[in-house]
Amino acid sequence: MTINYSRISAFVFLLIFLIYSYLAGEIKVFAFDENADFNARTFPKLISYLGIAVSFLTLVLSKNEEENLSQYEWISVLILFVLVFTYGLLIKSIGFFISTNLFLIISYLYLGVRSYKVIIFSSFPVVAGLQFMLHGLLDVYIRDPFLQLLGVIS
Repeated sequence: MTINYSRISAFVFLLIFLIYSYLAGEIKVFAFDENADFNARTFPKLISYLGIAVSFLTLVLSKNEEENLSQYEWISVLILFVLVFTYGLLIKSIGFFISTNLFLIISYLYLGVRSYKVIIFSSFPVVAGLQFMLHGLLDVYIRDPFLQLLGVIS
């Protein structure tokens, strides 16, 4: 087995998902939720198991071909990382609805989507639906000053 960039990145992701799996097991749940089918640990554990499986398969099954590091668009990756980091900072101050829509719109524009219909219909309804599922159906409270100002959530 030769070492190439695909295997190195797969190994890094495998380590990250193993740590994430351990930390997901440390999530506190209520005593009455311990044996429930779905609790606070369920989805993080599922994500960690899927990540471990995919990164392990990538590690084992990647081809032994020479990769040129300059073929990757590192500036694009860095800009998207800055967008994600900024989104994480803004979500508490301006709320979930506006920050998520801004993140999606700016990301779509940066990635080359120029159809405003696609941008609007793949950001606003998706975020509104997700907000409704979290707040309305699952009773997960996400602080959102904009929707509180409009009177949509209390």
